[in-house]
Amino acid sequence: MDETPDIKVDDQPKSDETPPAADQPEVKGGKKEPSATSGHSWVYHVFNFFLGKETRLGRIMRPVLRWAAAVVGLFALGLLAGYLLLYQPSQKGLDSANLQILQGQNEMNQLKTQVVGLQSTLTTANLSVKGAQDEIQKAQARNSLLVVIFDVANARTYLAQKDGAKLISALDKARTDLDVVQPYILGVKKDLSDELNSRMETVRSVVVRDSTLAQSDLENLYTALLAANDVLFGPKP
Repeated sequence: MDETPDIKVDDQPKSDETPPAADQPEVKGGKKEPSATSGHSWVYHVFNFFLGKETRLGRIMRPVLRWAAAVVGLFALGLLAGYLLLYQPSQKGLDSANLQILQGQNEMNQLKTQVVGLQSTLTTANLSVKGAQDEIQKAQARNSLLVVIFDVANARTYLAQKDGAKLISALDKARTDLDVVQPYILGVKKDLSDELNSRMETVRSVVVRDSTLAQSDLENLYTALLAANDVLFGPKP
């Protein structure tokens, strides 16, 4: 009696075994429809080769790939931890610093605008002060010229009274008061300043020699002073 040889069945199904007839695709129109696995890409077959249990190489590569996947995962976790623990706080600090810089720049721009406004106000105030100072100087000069006119009017009176001492005193005072207003007159109208000085000196030199000529020169000086007042300060309203 023949012994039936033992048939060893591998634990893993062989990839080249023919599937049962029941699993064969139906034939429609004389053509076979493609199987479920025939449409897989080459990536599927590569991973099936390395990860499957069909080959010895697959059994060797599987733990290697698992370790590689674990290393990659740990590296990714390290990157994530670094992003959460280092990058995000640094980025928030940088954003906060940039915001503070922006706020500082805005405040600086506001201060610059305020400085420009204050400078404009100061310039206007300086112009107003200068205008006021000019008006004060003009009023003081007009008052001084009126004093000279009053001195000459007194000299005319003393000449008519033939009071020589008071006449000379009045002319000396007129000379002193005219010197006070001369800088203003010289700055406005130089030829007028020269004319008044010349007439004043003529009257003072003639009055002691000829009273008749002194009276004429004194009247001319008085008229010249009135005209100067109208030229420098305008006629009285």
